[in-house]
Amino acid sequence: MNQWDERFDVEEYIYGTEPNVWVKSIFKKKGNFKVALLAEGEGRNAVYMAKLGHDVTAYDFSQSGIDKTHKLAQSEGVDVKTQLQDITIPDALPKSEYDIAINVFGHVPPAGKSEMIRNFAESVKPGGYIVFELYSRRQIEFQTGGPKDIHMLFDAGDMKRELESYGFEAIELKEVIVHRSEGRMHQGKSAVIQGLLKKK
Repeated sequence: MNQWDERFDVEEYIYGTEPNVWVKSIFKKKGNFKVALLAEGEGRNAVYMAKLGHDVTAYDFSQSGIDKTHKLAQSEGVDVKTQLQDITIPDALPKSEYDIAINVFGHVPPAGKSEMIRNFAESVKPGGYIVFELYSRRQIEFQTGGPKDIHMLFDAGDMKRELESYGFEAIELKEVIVHRSEGRMHQGKSAVIQGLLKKK
């Protein structure tokens, strides 16, 4: 078992079962897009997107998380495909496969961040979108969730430059202070980077 298996191997949904607020603010209408969710954990965002009618695949490094994703999907009467996958290795996702890719609080080791972003960016078709909410480096001040290692956190300017190098243009990309209440693991004032970008 890896650390995520150990963390998720409880009955409780430690990040809750409700979708991330940023994701929910963007996706409100029914649709039929092909959607990838990276580092999806226990499945809350994947199940939400499936309930909107999308063709959803959740990628995560934890079998415990994937099992809980299927359990949540079944309880909500939807289908979510899953892949047990380390998203920090080359070619972890198929290229130009998805209309939308979503990454909510994908915590990976510093050495894996660039490859995660590459997989995230390259999985989307031209004309497709990526959406993310990630903790910014200021989150160290708040200690309301996320990694304690500042090198695992993100900088908005760096994200913008890196994603532009993969052909994305920012519709929205901002660092904001928000209140998050997501299970017992994300509670309180939080410093996040929110992105909605389109691939040219």
